[in-house]
Amino acid sequence: MNELGIVFVAELLRRLRSRIFWLATVAGVVAIAFIIEAPLFFESLAHSSSSDIVLAGPPALRAGAKPLLERKGAYRIVASVHTLPAHVTVDYLTKHGDAGAAIALSERAGRLRVDVYPRDLSAFDEVEFRSLAPLGVELGTGLAPARVERAATIEHVVHPLDAKFKDTRSATLAHAVAFTLIFMLYLAIILGSQSVMSAVAEEKTSRIAEILIATIDPVHLLYGKTLAATAIALVQIGLWIATGAALLPNAAAQLAAAGSGNASGSAAATPEASALLSVDPGLLVAFLAFFVLGYLQYAAIYAAAASLVSRTEELGSVTTPIILPVLGAFFVAQYALVTPDAPVVIVCSFVPFLSPFVAFTRLAITEVPVWQVVLEIAVNVVTVVSCFWAAGKIYRVGMLLYGKLPSPRQVFAALRS
Repeated sequence: MNELGIVFVAELLRRLRSRIFWLATVAGVVAIAFIIEAPLFFESLAHSSSSDIVLAGPPALRAGAKPLLERKGAYRIVASVHTLPAHVTVDYLTKHGDAGAAIALSERAGRLRVDVYPRDLSAFDEVEFRSLAPLGVELGTGLAPARVERAATIEHVVHPLDAKFKDTRSATLAHAVAFTLIFMLYLAIILGSQSVMSAVAEEKTSRIAEILIATIDPVHLLYGKTLAATAIALVQIGLWIATGAALLPNAAAQLAAAGSGNASGSAAATPEASALLSVDPGLLVAFLAFFVLGYLQYAAIYAAAASLVSRTEELGSVTTPIILPVLGAFFVAQYALVTPDAPVVIVCSFVPFLSPFVAFTRLAITEVPVWQVVLEIAVNVVTVVSCFWAAGKIYRVGMLLYGKLPSPRQVFAALRS
């Protein structure tokens, strides 16, 4: 086995044995599970407590309000009474089907009045009672609620300008998925690159690097460490994506049940649930490709920067300048989520260090010409090769350089050597 292979395997095994790696991986799995499941869990708790209501009022009003309130499973009437007591209490709601609220309907001067007595004030708002608008119009005009609702319904069709998405639901989901993956890309590159930097700095400050360089080519040492870190990062990302893929079907099923108006809770999957299950696998492939390209770029630069420090306290001074491109790329990617075809976004998708974030964002939410995709990948490959070439030059000199941080002139001299 050559030197590069020896360094790669040794670094890979060292990282796999690291408790920090496994703690971070498990923490990521738990975090993804929490992100997917927690909102559905808390929503189900909130729904069960606030959607069960006691409906009070004259029989005619209750008869008209019942189908409007129960439409699409928004509310479930657990008790229907003529009047409420003078003082509605939590005990009253508990005794009446453990309801989340009591709603009293009345007519005053030809207008509908709704009095609400909720357990949780934050669970009810004016918006919640727009569904009763047809009943209010009936009291004021005498028109039947069905006729009012039919007249107030506006037929509308949203026509996409490209073939990327068929409807607004899939477009909204794509934006959410793209943002999540961009954030994962940002965190993985930042944390992974800094781990490479810390490992290099530790070896240099402990003088282990001198022993390693005496037997192994410094460039091979750099390449092996960086490639091993990339492989480990891919393992983490793969586990996180697998966790999401395993939990998404359950989340989609719950979403379908929540969107069903069927009393039994069984129905065909809602459009949101179907879209959730049909995330394009090509998007994940593009994410992994741009992740590897971006990770290699930043990991090489971070490793080279770490080779220049003589004390771990100096890491902060060299980290700040090279973390700015990552932050800039992340913010440009957020802008690209809104305007993926803006000239500045298209230009940034070809700019080294920005391209992994911006190019992936454009692929996720809009149709990108094939020639642009090919050029973006080519730019990133050339950037990776250039970063490794420059990092190798700096690493070879920096690992044997002690004392104060080298000046920019010394760094450029190392690159020309």
